[in-house]
Amino acid sequence: MRSCARVSQRVILAREREDRMGELKILQKTEKLHEARWWEAEEGGRAHCYLCPRHCHIRPGQAGFCFIRVNEGGKLYSLGYGSPAALQVDPIEKKPLSHFLPGTRVFSLGTAGCNMGCFFCQNWDISKSRADQVRSQAIAPEDIPVLAMQQGCDSIAFTYNEPTIWGEYVVDICAAAKEYGLKTVMVSNGYVTREAFYGKITLTHLQPVLDTLQWLKYETNVWFEITNLMIPTLNDDAEETRRLADWILKHLGPDVPLHFTAFHPDFKLQDKPRTPPETLHRARAIALEAGLHYVYEGNIFSDAANTLCPGCGALLIRRSWHSVLENHIREGACPRCKLTIPGVWSKAETRRADLQPVPSRTYPKYNRIEL
Repeated sequence: MRSCARVSQRVILAREREDRMGELKILQKTEKLHEARWWEAEEGGRAHCYLCPRHCHIRPGQAGFCFIRVNEGGKLYSLGYGSPAALQVDPIEKKPLSHFLPGTRVFSLGTAGCNMGCFFCQNWDISKSRADQVRSQAIAPEDIPVLAMQQGCDSIAFTYNEPTIWGEYVVDICAAAKEYGLKTVMVSNGYVTREAFYGKITLTHLQPVLDTLQWLKYETNVWFEITNLMIPTLNDDAEETRRLADWILKHLGPDVPLHFTAFHPDFKLQDKPRTPPETLHRARAIALEAGLHYVYEGNIFSDAANTLCPGCGALLIRRSWHSVLENHIREGACPRCKLTIPGVWSKAETRRADLQPVPSRTYPKYNRIEL
């Protein structure tokens, strides 16, 4: 009898899922579904999404692994387009970025869903939710830069969940931001188009991430920094840290900043303790010894949040948590030895005549945005 009851319950749940998928239109918070990019039609009405290395083959009425790229009527749509689930004004150091507009504010947004399945996700309440399970609101891409400037922000960050899965929205926001001279930031897992850790703990693979880092370094002019979350017993081994530092030095060079950040138990990974500060200290020492110039510690109070000149050792930027207390960098260089310090140090460049002025108008429909 119990077995029959369980089967009946599963059938009811399955029917409920089918009913919900049959009403995809109500999941979209914007006026209409936005057709996705980076997909191709297949036989039987399936849609092949090739935005990330998962290459989901999505049947009509279903969603991909990320939850927000859905097949309706044989076409792929993005439920994240124009529908952010999280909006926040952050210090840029929170991303974390230490060589990018230090001391400035960044307008941050994210949507539902993610293309990873990290057991330790600290934003699991939105990243592992479907579009109908989070509190989101409709905001057109061209309005995001205006809201950012009205909040006194010099840049916009796509963050909190993986931004590549709502790439259509990202692209259109970037185009709008460029008109005002605003910079844009992607806080990404790099999973776009050993392995034991990535496969079992993040449900992805490492090689596409390494490929993305090398592509950024050698084929773009994008400034990027690397964050490595140190999880006790999973990836805090000294030898693994040495291999990471050696790989970065060999393939990316000594000047790409590396952040070792502390883990705290969350989501499905609550059987591991918090990362001891000593673990971050050791990892940083290993990376510096390997030859990396800029190695930081995050999610703890530490002098290792400061930026030092690798040439003369001068203190360039002193930080406390996410606050900049001192910034001595002058014209992108150390004031003592004149060594050039790689990064993006100036605010949005001096405004050019061809840039759009900061709009003075307000947006009554967004007055209830919680920032």
